[in-house]
Amino acid sequence: MISTIPEYIVAVIFTGISLLIAALVSNNIKFDGGADPKDPLKRKLWFWVIGTIGASLYLLFGLFDFYFPLNNSFAKAKTINALGIATAVCFVLYIVIGFILSASIRNGKINNWFHGKK
Repeated sequence: MISTIPEYIVAVIFTGISLLIAALVSNNIKFDGGADPKDPLKRKLWFWVIGTIGASLYLLFGLFDFYFPLNNSFAKAKTINALGIATAVCFVLYIVIGFILSASIRNGKINNWFHGKK
């Protein structure tokens, strides 16, 4: 019997790393002055780019670490299904936690991920 729990655990780890990188990038983007600042758009764009890259890197990591070393066709089928679901879980969890962080941090740069202007 093959267990698919490690795929989901690694997906949660990739989600956490992606959120940490997105927060660091957002905090390193300087505030723009003036009437029409572009910095909230940059932070929002980088949030989505990092989320997409994080889920894609998880899928590649899962293929090379979990899928390709297997020799049994049943185990490969079960693992590829788990990898697909875990990739979706990774991306959805990234969005949900990002939304919660964006809503809870009112006076910060992370607030620009979902909530544009104050």
